[in-house]
Amino acid sequence: MAAQMSAGEINHSFHMMPELGIIYVSIPKVACTSLKLAFREVYGATGSIRPGAIHDVANQPWQHMRDLGLRDLARRIENGTLKPVTFVRNPFSRALSCYRNQFEYPLRNWDKPNRVHLRSLLIEDPMRRMSFAEFLEAVDRQKSAGMNGHWRPQADFVMAKDIPYAFIGRQENLREDFTALGKMIGANLSSIKLASRNRSGAGASLADYYTPETIEMVRRIYAADFETFGYSRDLPVSPGGDAAQPEVLGRTVEEVRN
Repeated sequence: MAAQMSAGEINHSFHMMPELGIIYVSIPKVACTSLKLAFREVYGATGSIRPGAIHDVANQPWQHMRDLGLRDLARRIENGTLKPVTFVRNPFSRALSCYRNQFEYPLRNWDKPNRVHLRSLLIEDPMRRMSFAEFLEAVDRQKSAGMNGHWRPQADFVMAKDIPYAFIGRQENLREDFTALGKMIGANLSSIKLASRNRSGAGASLADYYTPETIEMVRRIYAADFETFGYSRDLPVSPGGDAAQPEVLGRTVEEVRN
């Protein structure tokens, strides 16, 4: 694990929830704000919180790698004490959501330091406009291990080849899969709020941004996601733009592959 992700990233993305018997691995641009707020409600946390503040581990009521150490985290995964779970998203809409949420001009708070820093990882002048095609070309020049989590392939981010996931839900079927996760862990999650946060409208705007060239770039960059999670390599054409394949919803990685 340490060879594939920094200690800071593991601490930020691997949410140890022994009370629920799971480790939730959050992926940027995959309903992570909504899911973290939902899990906060499951934990009985009181008081309101700004949506963005939930990403600060200090505001999360569960445990993290630095509380127990990487070796203990790995041991709990290996012995089944904590079951790894995650949620994924159609690569076409996730890539566009990242672009629209962080790179498309004009954005509110265009000069906000964290936004400028994120853009500087892909473009020499982070204050200039960048097209969707330029965004994908810049991502394509990077190796997966060096990518920021916002655009890194999901299969690599969650270490799908090495971690035996007990449950993989989908953003396209978020409410149903979150409820299904509750059944797996013996908890009723059907009444927990799953408010939509940081929406970019990417799912409904695919046709406005994608061309044959950018479609091929996403297929190439996110080949591991299409293969691992069973998404179609064709651009979604449903009204929501995120059509999932029902036969692989809420399955483990091995079930999806097989």
